Amino acid sequence: MLTFLVFIAAALIGLLLRQLEIPIPYMLGGILAAFCCKTFYEARFSGSLSLRNAMLGIAGYGIGAHCTSDTIIRMGAELPGVLGASLSTLFVSVCVAIYMARHTFANLLSSVMGCLPGGLTQMTLLMEEYHDADENVVVVSQCLRLFVVEVSVPFLAINLFGGVLTKTVAPDLLTSLVTDGMKLFHRGWLIVFPLAVMGQLFARKVHLPTGNLLGPILFTAFYATLWGPIPSVPPAVMAFAQMSIGIYIGTMLDRDKLLRTKRLVPNVLVGSLLMVGTSAVVAVIIGKAYGYSPIGAFLAVAPGGIAEMCLAGMEMGQDVAMILTYQLIRVLMLNFAVPFAIKRFFPKESL
Repeated sequence: MLTFLVFIAAALIGLLLRQLEIPIPYMLGGILAAFCCKTFYEARFSGSLSLRNAMLGIAGYGIGAHCTSDTIIRMGAELPGVLGASLSTLFVSVCVAIYMARHTFANLLSSVMGCLPGGLTQMTLLMEEYHDADENVVVVSQCLRLFVVEVSVPFLAINLFGGVLTKTVAPDLLTSLVTDGMKLFHRGWLIVFPLAVMGQLFARKVHLPTGNLLGPILFTAFYATLWGPIPSVPPAVMAFAQMSIGIYIGTMLDRDKLLRTKRLVPNVLVGSLLMVGTSAVVAVIIGKAYGYSPIGAFLAVAPGGIAEMCLAGMEMGQDVAMILTYQLIRVLMLNFAVPFAIKRFFPKESL
């Protein structure tokens, strides 16, 4: 019964955040609902690991579904720009993590996991494999970084690069709920479910790091590349997946330890702004090298989420396919390369 009430609270918070146009609203709603329940009502409350793992398969499908043959062709043609943009942001985040580890109580492993761009779900999943990783440092740093990026990037896109929002009429809440609910009955489920399950089974077989997420990404991307665009996850299901993952993350937070993380706030804020600033410089270089508009290039290399940056590009009349390509490669690098790099540089004894 308590779990059901937490889901209801997470849904209500998510709806509110969605109306405020906050990114990943239902995941943040789950984090807030679970944390409040654990802190103020039932200290032993915990999320369901099996449900979280199942919903990671849905999230992995959602990421992999963005990949198409055009994405692969563009990636090959612009590989230096794609890698340069992705690696520059990763380099700045690692530098910030090293500084934070030297000047705060957080260890290097927790600092790296907390500062990597676009890695809220990925890093909270990976940290479970390391006893040395501080859950509070990772989750709080990632959430704060996400907030700073999602606020500053649209602001700079409009005020620094001259982006102009197109005038659109947003549907009312009831219409949105009905439309999203009808998509639950789309036959695309015949593709979503098998790819997510097979991807997770494959990942477990070959022992991929964070395989519950990476397996579905790999299988879905491969399928989409060979056979073209595939159905997206119904919004209501993705919202439930976000809530399930968020609730599990929220139960990782501990009130007493959270009080210590306030010392990290200046480091995370400055670090996040440095990443955004680096992206602005890289955007100018990418734009001149490949003939893109400055605003489109900035949205393509900014350390935000795929959905949020592509949506901003649509609203400003930019090349969404280009934005998608750069954002997708950065996410794939984070999901595939970073876990192996962390396992390489942090010894097995930390597990």
